Amino acid sequence: MPIQKIIFILLVALLGFFGLSPEKLYDVVTRYERYSAGLEKKSITLDFGEVFYSENDVQSAVTLVLIHGFGGGKDTWNRVADRWDDEYHIIAIDLPGHAESVSKKDLGFTITQQAQRVKQFIDAKNIKGFYLLGHSMGGAITLRYAADHTQNVRALILIDSMGMEKTKSDGVILVEHSDTNPLYDVCTKERLETLLNYSMHEPPYIPDIIKEALLKEKCARREIEKEIYNGMYQDVNLSHAAQSIDVPTLIVWGEKDRMTHVDDATLFHHTISNSQLVILKEIGHVPILEAPEKTAEVISRFIEHTEQIHQ
Repeated sequence: MPIQKIIFILLVALLGFFGLSPEKLYDVVTRYERYSAGLEKKSITLDFGEVFYSENDVQSAVTLVLIHGFGGGKDTWNRVADRWDDEYHIIAIDLPGHAESVSKKDLGFTITQQAQRVKQFIDAKNIKGFYLLGHSMGGAITLRYAADHTQNVRALILIDSMGMEKTKSDGVILVEHSDTNPLYDVCTKERLETLLNYSMHEPPYIPDIIKEALLKEKCARREIEKEIYNGMYQDVNLSHAAQSIDVPTLIVWGEKDRMTHVDDATLFHHTISNSQLVILKEIGHVPILEAPEKTAEVISRFIEHTEQIHQ
């Protein structure tokens, strides 16, 4: 059993012994993972509201800007960031509508609008020549940003990205055949298990008490997530944007992805001229949680190669 899993189990058991609520326990565990990754929670106020993010204090020639997927947040990246062991300067954003950032329902949540907000954040932080990483919905947002602001991006990394579809996924079919959307209307244990099973082929260990906190959070967010879901599908087809990308691009995909079909990875690879494709065997839609060590290693190799070219 990996040492991190042992520590995680012991931490949950210890905190549970002291009678913490599921929500408080979940918060403490998240803080622990963020701390272990060397990340500190910060915030910045932009004209549309407050944006929270995590950042380390590593002095490096390489800066990574991390954009999470639908329903995620800055802490989605904690486990993969921990594997980089202070190698890169890392900034992970809570997109508007997610986690702790401003979540007003009338903000508008199209891919273009979110990419514009990412630009405001990057400009406010004065980040230059960075690697832009996006997972799922975040991949579509990073693709839109990179297409519009190529000069500012050293390289692009897309992980199980939305933006182009070659083959309809199991997740899309599930939504089409459901009375209420099981990706955001999650208020029962059965719905949570369905979401986890569709999202990950090899889910990490999640104690029942943590699942209870996840369920409460997900159910409480169903109205704002409905707005985000509907918004992103207004302009999620980014074929033309993908064709315009000329920066080095790494495409990482889980072989068993049920949310964005693995066939889509080949479409991205064939569309983006200067791209590399890595398929992770026996991994689902969220490699950064299912296989953080393997994902971090693949990304590091790409960064090393890209940096050699830039020298």
